[in-house]
Amino acid sequence: MEDDDIEESSWPSAATANRGGSSGGGYTDIRKEILDRLMAKGIEEVVSDPSAFSEQLHWHFERLPASSYSIDLDVDKPEDVLLHCRILDECANNPDKRPIFHVRFLKRRGSEPNERMMEDLSLETRNVVDDSEDSSARRDIVIHEIIVSSIAKPKLLAELSALLSAVGLNIREAHVFSTTDGFCLGAFVVDGWGIEETDDLLQKLKETTARSHASLSNPTNSAREDW
Repeated sequence: MEDDDIEESSWPSAATANRGGSSGGGYTDIRKEILDRLMAKGIEEVVSDPSAFSEQLHWHFERLPASSYSIDLDVDKPEDVLLHCRILDECANNPDKRPIFHVRFLKRRGSEPNERMMEDLSLETRNVVDDSEDSSARRDIVIHEIIVSSIAKPKLLAELSALLSAVGLNIREAHVFSTTDGFCLGAFVVDGWGIEETDDLLQKLKETTARSHASLSNPTNSAREDW
């Protein structure tokens, strides 16, 4: 992994974060704005029963640490909260499928200047002449987001990072939250998967988990260890 590029954070459980204050109190405004934006977008599961969804949204925010989860939310992307709800619910309701992964393409970007310089020197050494389209394609860095949910356990961030590294991914940002009911929600921004398509990446994550990181599916009771 490229340590210089990693923006990493891991927070205590929601119960700990909310201790000493009113649980979820800091969420009121952002929760209302997200609900309003989802309603405005006409999303079926929201507009079909706004009262029920409002309760679901309230529970979602209450189970996560108020001091950190809200900081990472982008109210311009309210669908992200909906996605997080779905992933956590799937994790809770389908123990045989844990961990739950969701992979999506974020963007392409050009390589950093020092990366381009090293590439140009390498090309000169080999006397290789590429057309501009091939050269541009090689310089692009494809960035994905991987969202994961499983049972919360000690050293989870380290184990998830090791899993992504085993798949060949470089972590650029890492955020892991634990919930009041014993689950976790992790979001990783990564590069290293050279194409936008995500099906094969999702499959490789599942296969690597089953082969080398089975404890993510069946965590052992090691509550006395450090996070």
